[in-house]
Amino acid sequence: MANIKDLFKGYCQMPLLWEGSLLGLHQFEQTKLLEEITTFINIKSNKRLGKIAEDLFSLWISNQKRYHIVFKNLQIINQKQTIGELDVLLFDTMFKEYLHVELITKFYVLNPEFNPNDINAWIGPNKNDSLQKKVNKLINKQLPLLQHKVTQKKLKDYLPPRISITQKVLFKANLFVPLNFKQNLTQFNSKCIVGNYLTFECFKKEHQVDNLYFCPTKQDWLRFPETQKQWGNIETVIPLITQFMLAQQSLLVWTKNKNNYKRYLIVPYRGF
Repeated sequence: MANIKDLFKGYCQMPLLWEGSLLGLHQFEQTKLLEEITTFINIKSNKRLGKIAEDLFSLWISNQKRYHIVFKNLQIINQKQTIGELDVLLFDTMFKEYLHVELITKFYVLNPEFNPNDINAWIGPNKNDSLQKKVNKLINKQLPLLQHKVTQKKLKDYLPPRISITQKVLFKANLFVPLNFKQNLTQFNSKCIVGNYLTFECFKKEHQVDNLYFCPTKQDWLRFPETQKQWGNIETVIPLITQFMLAQQSLLVWTKNKNNYKRYLIVPYRGF
């Protein structure tokens, strides 16, 4: 896994998928990226990408003064069965309020059968996830968990009685679109579009003689290609891409041509 500063910068500058509210989901607005980090945390490289993002959020919180973490990753257990988890509860010292924030960090590709402003248009690179599914889960399960009687009882260990809690989401995303994509995003944040997705065959057609390549591990998807120090020619990435395609798994590839960087998601399918 890369330098923690590179991951932190990439996470903080990863755009929100929408501004304000969407379907009743209100975004938690992070303040601008801190120029200096004075407190560090240990992040294990074997964690899932989503958990690494949660750690980076905690790092952000620890390096500013406005918010305090009351708890994070609070499991709610009913009759010895885990029914859910609250990602983080914050206290906002500016407005003197408590915030329950669910943290979401996603990578989606555009299903061209839909308008890009349709919530159904965005799916996970391996087709086992979608924006629609995640929004439904937030609305119907994750946010209502706060009101569950077991949760309310558990909160007494952390909060004074009869305290109101505002609910937010921090929904960050990187979006990948087909080559020559020309439509405008209005429902979602156009700054989230960071690259293209294409098949292995199309990727090889995009090759230029001066191109350099690198395939980041999933844990490094959060950082910018510009932070990569060592690059190889196309022959260095072909075997790995082939391996992923045979396994029917998508793979992120960065390319560098002088000071021009691109991100490509190589997908093992042609259509939707």
